[in-house]
Amino acid sequence: MARPERRRRGGLLPTLLCCLAVALALAIAVAWRADVYDRNIERITGAVPDEEGRPVDDPGENWLLIGSDMRGESTARKWREGEADADVVMLLHVPEGEARAYVIAISRDSWVEIPGHGEGKIADAYSLGGPRLLTSTVEALGDVRVDHFAALDFAGFEAMTDALGGVVIDLPREVYDPTNGWYWEAGENHMDGEEALRFVRERKGLSGSDQDRIKRQQVFLRAMAEKAVSEEVRTDPRRLDAFLTAASESVAVDEDTTMGMMRGLMMRLVGIGPEGAVFLSLPAESTGWEGEQNVIYLDEETAAGVFERVRDGKLMEYIAEEGLEHEAESLEVQSPEY
Repeated sequence: MARPERRRRGGLLPTLLCCLAVALALAIAVAWRADVYDRNIERITGAVPDEEGRPVDDPGENWLLIGSDMRGESTARKWREGEADADVVMLLHVPEGEARAYVIAISRDSWVEIPGHGEGKIADAYSLGGPRLLTSTVEALGDVRVDHFAALDFAGFEAMTDALGGVVIDLPREVYDPTNGWYWEAGENHMDGEEALRFVRERKGLSGSDQDRIKRQQVFLRAMAEKAVSEEVRTDPRRLDAFLTAASESVAVDEDTTMGMMRGLMMRLVGIGPEGAVFLSLPAESTGWEGEQNVIYLDEETAAGVFERVRDGKLMEYIAEEGLEHEAESLEVQSPEY
């Protein structure tokens, strides 16, 4: 049976969480502008469903985190039915009384039950009904309660990168996209915003498709995080303000999430530190086709075990029981072999 993949270390929290944590932690450090960044963050009305029929509240906090490639459109204000997509779907679980944070990644191609719409890819829930339907779908999948919703528009990467003066990405091997003729050599590559956005978006011309793109996003976000907390940026108020402005303008949260709540979450994550961050991917039992769609069928037994331990506050015990005490594989960006 396939098992959940556990990833630890790697410098900072993975993917979407990494970017949100850096932006908001830095916002705390420059509190004199925190109210400005707070106004930039969009609030989504109705992102979290009403009380009736929802799972019971479990100990701790559960945040549904998504990355959406709106290609320049605002994640919340200009969301349009049928055009928005959830490229990254993660559930952040921060239990009570435990110095750990768990990020449970759910593949966007997972074939699940979408309330009121039958079966479909989990990413389709966002296209069909926005944050509210996606939240309901995740709650139905795991019988776990989502307390808050947060989204990051990937198009914001361009402005954030340029505000930092570009980022340097160290690649373990060359990356070549034959479809578009894009090439990045092995070693250090300095990227401005436009090039960085190409790097994290492209998937059709590279091997591994979405999995390869997720790895590139992680590599890029780690590089961005390291640049954002560098002394070069922290001691330059204008550059720091430009980065935090771009970051906050790319974030949307549910209407009940306050800056105080986000600040409290970030302080908990800072206290937990990278060593306390655990990353799980819900495992696939198989892949197949539904009509013309290539989909992933989740290992339902293992997924049920993960969510059961989220509900009863014993997720780390489950990880130990299943023999998941291994270190993360090193991120290695792949390129097609020709």
